[in-house]
Parts: sequence; structure tokens; C-alpha cells
Amino acid sequence: MKKISILIILSALLITISASKILADYLQDAEGTFSLYQNLAQGRFYIYGGWYSLDSVSFPMAAIPMSYSDASSDLYLGHEYFSEFEYTPDINIDILKRMHSADTYSVPSEGPAVFMVRYADIYGNPPSDGYPKLDLLFPDNSSQTYTMDVSSFDPSVYVKSLDLPLGAYQYRYYATNAEYQNGGFYELTGNWYVTTRPYNFVKYAPLYPSEVLPDNVVFSWSVSTDLPGDVLSYELYIGKDSNKANLEKYQTDPSPNSFSFTIPSLDHKKQYYWYMVVKNKYGAELVSDLYPFYTGGMVGKFYNAPNPFNPARGGKTTFVFGMPEDGTAKIALYSEYGDRVWESDTVNAQGNTSSEISYDGRDGAGRMLYNGSYLAILTKKYGGQTKIEKCRILIIK
Repeated sequence: MKKISILIILSALLITISASKILADYLQDAEGTFSLYQNLAQGRFYIYGGWYSLDSVSFPMAAIPMSYSDASSDLYLGHEYFSEFEYTPDINIDILKRMHSADTYSVPSEGPAVFMVRYADIYGNPPSDGYPKLDLLFPDNSSQTYTMDVSSFDPSVYVKSLDLPLGAYQYRYYATNAEYQNGGFYELTGNWYVTTRPYNFVKYAPLYPSEVLPDNVVFSWSVSTDLPGDVLSYELYIGKDSNKANLEKYQTDPSPNSFSFTIPSLDHKKQYYWYMVVKNKYGAELVSDLYPFYTGGMVGKFYNAPNPFNPARGGKTTFVFGMPEDGTAKIALYSEYGDRVWESDTVNAQGNTSSEISYDGRDGAGRMLYNGSYLAILTKKYGGQTKIEKCRILIIK
């Protein structure tokens, strides 16, 4: 094994010496000196961000010292070989950056439409004269080209302010420079909507300072828009903090173009705050005022809501009752003929507040009850006492 290794090393050495001799003979000029720079064809050297690519052919030169600092050396390999030279990248380099979303809007009553783009060539090449430019396609399919101006706050940002009538526009930013893709252009396109905001938001419910049931709290409102065929979307923010910034978006959005929304369960006897964000089909938004309301606490009468209700459509009703002390409660439901058709589980109820038991309109076997009136009997036990309260419910399918 040792002999084989020695033979391999000796063979490699002989090949290296031979290659060196061949290269030396090939590069030897009339004066008997070596001129590596004159005999190696200049390759192509590209820089792509932090990536380097060298395309050239070179040969190993064994036992020949190469100086990188002594310019008098015959084999001087100085900066001339790797000197800077002009190049045209063959990749699509981003030289423009949008300063707004691709599809955006402006409101004439709040100022002109401000088109804004950043020129950002990573190689530092300045834009060609007259660039970046803005092409604008108007709602009537006519078009206009604008030369953008350097902004007053950043020399790399270009702007164009235009007073435009209401409508949907298509825009195109484009630019080039002396080194960019043989005179080609880099472009960004999108939609620009000149629109009005939704307005005149009016809150109808919940009422303030009246208390509302904490279950199935109904929010209702009206709002106006000037856009024909507009689709209004909503976000409802709610919480117990009077600071708008601390309210959280409710997990479910109201349906588009609706004017009411129900939250099924809130805490008892609390003050809540809410507001609405309304957006038109172009994204222009209205933020409503902040509205307070109270949820109910201790109720003085046993009742259910809604009443009547329709279990055939998935409707449910909620029995609400007050407990002066901590205790237990149970509800039994009877038909007009005195038959007990349903009975709730016994629940623990907290004193000095209201409690609730939900009912889906079915009997103990899971069958939907018939249309009609039923008697609900509430049995409350607290402080060694038993209290009975009654109310009537109505099922209509």
C-alpha cells in the first residue's frame, strides 16, 4: 500500500513538472520571459449582490513563483487583469420599490393622488434622464405619461401629485439606466382608485345607558356610501377599556352590507365599549366613534329571550333569572296539558347577579316540540330556602 502511495505522488509530481514546462514553453515570448497577462484571455467577471462568478481558463503553474505585489515581476498578476469593466446583468434586478400597496386609493376631499416610488439600483447606477416615469390609464381608457419629480424629503424617492376625478385607474411605474439590460425597463404596475369614504355612521343598538342582556347582544347601525353597487365590509372592535387602541377585533365579522350583528355571550354586569371600521369595495375606510353600553346584572323577574323563537331554524332561547345568594337552580318545561316535556340539569348560580340556562326547543328525547305555548317552572334553592318562579315561552315554526 505504501509503495502504491509513493508511486501516485511521484506520478503527480512528474505530471505537474511536465505541465509547467509545457505552459512555460507556450507562454515564453521572443525575449525569453513569461508574460501571463498577455497570454491569458480576459474572462467575464460578474457580481450579483454578494455572489461572484469568474468565467476564465487557467492552468496550474508548478514551481513558478507568482508575485501579486511586485509590478516589475514578469509574472505580475496585478489589478489590471481583474480590473473593473462595464457589464450588463442578465437577471431582472429590481430598481424600483413601491411606496404604497400595489392596489391603493385616494380621496379627493383629503388631497391629490400622490404617486410615489423609490429608485433603488443596488449598484448605484443613477436613473437615465427623465426617469422614473408614470403611465396612467384613465377610466375612459385614455392614457397619460408623466415624468416623476424628486421628493423634497428623500433624493431616492420620486413623486407625482395629480388631481384626479373619481374612478378606477391603472398605473405603471418604469425606469432604466445606462447599465440596465441593454436599454430595457423595469416596471411596477397596479390599480389606483379615486373614491369617497363611507360616511354618516349612526349607531342604533345597544342603547346607552340602558342595560342589555349579556347573551345575544344585538348591534345595529346605518352607514352611507356614494359608490354605485358598493360592497361595504365591517370589522367590530369591542372590550371593557375606554381606550380605542386597547379594544380587540371581534373574532367574526358582520356580513357585507349588513346593518346588524349579534354577539352570543358577554359578561354579566359589565360596561363595554365598541366601534366599527367600515370599508368600501376599494378599501377606503371609515372608523366610527366609540360607543359604551352596559350588560345586565341582577334581574328581578324570571323570563326568556327571544320569545317566541323557532327551533326549526336552529333558534334557541335563554332563560334569565336572578339569585340573591349563591345556590342552585333547575328549570322544568310543561305543555298546556301538564306533561313535563323537558328538564334542565341543576346548575350552580352565583348570588347577587343574573344567571342563564339555554334551551333549544326539544324534549328530553331530542324531539322538536310542537308549535304552542309552554310553561317554564324555575326552582331555586339558596340559604336553606326553595323558591319557585314561572314564565311562559312560545314556540313558532
